[in-house]
Amino acid sequence: MSKITIRQCEYFRAVAQTGGIASAARAIGISQPAVAQSISKLEDMTGLVLFRRLHARGMVLTAQGTEFLRHTEELLACAERVDQAIEGIADNRTGTIRLGCFQSIAPFCLARIVRGYRDLAPGVVLEVKEMLQEELMVAIGQNELDLAIMYDLGLDPGLFGWRGLSAAKPYLIVPEGHRLAHNTSVSLSEIASEDYILFDAPRSREYFHSIFAHHGISPRIVFRSASIESVRCSVANGLGVSLLAMRPVANETYDGGRVVPIELEENLPPMPIVAAYKADHAPGALTLPFVDYCEQLFKEL
Repeated sequence: MSKITIRQCEYFRAVAQTGGIASAARAIGISQPAVAQSISKLEDMTGLVLFRRLHARGMVLTAQGTEFLRHTEELLACAERVDQAIEGIADNRTGTIRLGCFQSIAPFCLARIVRGYRDLAPGVVLEVKEMLQEELMVAIGQNELDLAIMYDLGLDPGLFGWRGLSAAKPYLIVPEGHRLAHNTSVSLSEIASEDYILFDAPRSREYFHSIFAHHGISPRIVFRSASIESVRCSVANGLGVSLLAMRPVANETYDGGRVVPIELEENLPPMPIVAAYKADHAPGALTLPFVDYCEQLFKEL
């Protein structure tokens, strides 16, 4: 394979465009001997006759030279794109962020995050994976993710760092027509005797159990699901009531039913939503602007 250089290609193109050694040398700002030597070496390396030397007309491309010029233009254009990519990488305008998101949080924010950041930083690619809380922690620990949007439910500060984005406050949902449906707020004690639908995702399950345990209540669990929407549909169909933290904009459920959200009177601990990362891999020049963007977006949700 011929080991021609980008500089040789640039000199060759300059001669082809200007029609002479002297004019090419002036155009690119180097000496005539340097241009002449480069063209001669290029022909020796490739075995091609690139120019006809005519005293009256200067340097005229041969058929081989014309074909070689076409490929040279492609090579130089590619080299320019590489230079631009290098500048983008150096300025952190381009790159890939490996982003994880907890499955029950994703429907509320992930599409807006991807769409908005694509507009804000078009050179940055977001590789997104939806996972459970435990899976996110393992993936961060094994350097498979740069960041994860997840709950801070007992994250180990020795293993993880994080930036707070928001906090999901628990609330009650009941079906339309329920005895509490017209209340603006209720106490947990008012649902102690109700059939209960448990949101049964790992970590979330323990969070809701801890709320009831702290208030001395043992909920009568009649159905459980790791899907928020399955819980909402079960409530809408009158199977029981439930506590959730993430709150959809609409009260309609997938199956056409409706739930009624009601505030809780107790001062319950919220579920912190964070952008988490490995403790020894704090956000850098590429990921820090993304974390800042997520923090601002969650303020608008």
